Amino acid sequence: MKKQKIMALMMMLSVGLMLTACGTKESTDAPQTQEETTAETETAAPETEEEETEETEITEEETTADETEVAAAPEIIQFTVDVTDNFAADGGRIIGNTSSEQSYSGIVELNVDDTLRQKAADEIEVGKTYVFTVEPMMTMSIPPQVLATDFVPATEEDIQQLEEVREKISNFKDCMESYQSMSLEEIIQDANFNYALWTQEEIAEFLTFIEEKGYSDDSDITCFVKQRADLNGSVPGDA
Repeated sequence: MKKQKIMALMMMLSVGLMLTACGTKESTDAPQTQEETTAETETAAPETEEEETEETEITEEETTADETEVAAAPEIIQFTVDVTDNFAADGGRIIGNTSSEQSYSGIVELNVDDTLRQKAADEIEVGKTYVFTVEPMMTMSIPPQVLATDFVPATEEDIQQLEEVREKISNFKDCMESYQSMSLEEIIQDANFNYALWTQEEIAEFLTFIEEKGYSDDSDITCFVKQRADLNGSVPGDA
């Protein structure tokens, strides 16, 4: 009996040792696994943030560069001009009438540089209409002057658009009201500068009006108001 008790006691001690060993292994392994997982998470997070920051900075730089390139693009300015005088061969000047809703309307003097002068002298005809590409700067003189960098003959659509602009901006009615109480000489002096804003129909009406007032080619004062095809000179060109 005593031997059986000793054997039973030894078995109980063996089981206790086994349970204690397993508990020690589990309690030892668990913290190690948690620390490794936490370390991996903390290491991965900063790398992801840096990558996102770099990508964001590159995108912003590319966007800024694109916007700068667009803003730096030069503006193209064009005038559609009924030519009254061609002095390109002698002084590099072209004079004509233009109208625009957004920019200048009236008599304009276009200065052509040396590279364009011979072409302008050979190809531009008085009484015809051309589309001039010009620099954005214009003088405050009368008439204003602008540098022309290129030109092409106006199309029928260009001329139609020019007439449509003049229908909107014309001061013909106001001028005609004033002319009722003015002398013929005063009328012509005023019209020689204002007719650049008038439509072809309004110019035809004005010519009939001054003929009824007694104007003729033999009059002491020259009337430069003509319809497009009959243009031949201007006050600035005659001076």
